[in-house]
Amino acid sequence: MLFFHNFIREVWLSLIVLCQTQFTTYWLNLPFLPIPAFLSRTHLILIVFLGLTAFSCTHAQKGWLAIGEIQDGKAVLTADKTELLRAYNQNLQRFSGINGEFTEVSIETAAQGGYTLVFLGKAYKSTFRVEKADGTVLRVNYTISCTTSDCSQETGGCEPRFNGGDRGNCSPCSNDGECTKTVSSSSLLSVGGKE
Repeated sequence: MLFFHNFIREVWLSLIVLCQTQFTTYWLNLPFLPIPAFLSRTHLILIVFLGLTAFSCTHAQKGWLAIGEIQDGKAVLTADKTELLRAYNQNLQRFSGINGEFTEVSIETAAQGGYTLVFLGKAYKSTFRVEKADGTVLRVNYTISCTTSDCSQETGGCEPRFNGGDRGNCSPCSNDGECTKTVSSSSLLSVGGKE
């Protein structure tokens, strides 16, 4: 979608430059916006709408994946557990060198309210931030996880925290244990780390 957004922007800028130098332009009651004579108002509105839609969808959804929903007031994981476990075990080993051997995954209530996606194994626990999106949909930030074996029994230790934007950190363990932050520009929850 980003390619499409850049393409529309470049085409539009090229058309304006071309039209200002070779063709006549006119105004469509829009201040300071020259419109080429061969484009109708409908074409302009369509180009702007498609460009804005592509831009907003790309930026609003980057790093987030629908993972569950609220049913009868409880968070329910609706994604394929087997696929999540397989993908995350593989990607955690690849990006952080941790062999988590996770066997369980669920959506839990976080210490600071909200939700976390929790992976549990024999020794390790990993968490991802989950937030309520539209209506009852729950979505996970799939680019940052926090993993620990030192405070895996704690409720609030080693959980993702976000202070505006998508750049997060991991909360410390209360026993000063180790907590590993794993970050990827692609999805940690899909095979090969791809979105």
